[in-house]
Amino acid sequence: MNVKTINPFELPSLPLDNYLQLPSYQAIYFVFSEDEIAYIGKTKNLTQRLKAHNRRKQFTKMGDKTRIAWLECSDTQLLGQIETALINYFKPKLNGTNNPDASDRLTVYFSDDTTLKKIEEWAKEENRSATNLVATLLAKAVQDKDKQEKSA
Repeated sequence: MNVKTINPFELPSLPLDNYLQLPSYQAIYFVFSEDEIAYIGKTKNLTQRLKAHNRRKQFTKMGDKTRIAWLECSDTQLLGQIETALINYFKPKLNGTNNPDASDRLTVYFSDDTTLKKIEEWAKEENRSATNLVATLLAKAVQDKDKQEKSA
């Protein structure tokens, strides 16, 4: 794949506010406002990734013209390589920077290294960060608990 032939502004996209309407397949995604690409990422599930994205607050601060574009990628093995090539080519301003809003996020500590290693392996299998996987699992557990309480 030649990254020079990819124009993120011509890919399918949605306004950031509509992130829950994103397709749920694996993809490389671009967050941009007007003519500036701010962030490039990879995911196995686009909808879930943007739901739990630790930079969504940052993306929102970019303004109401912020959009998410995506490039579907069915080959899980290539996701990381394509993402790296696109980041190196486009040089988005947020990739590789500290997230000032990260302190607002929940921090989870594990008392044993075995659990952490298993979570990291699971996340790697799913092409996600361990943080994203844990956040998604916790959110689902809270939703399930709410459903149980409502049906009781």
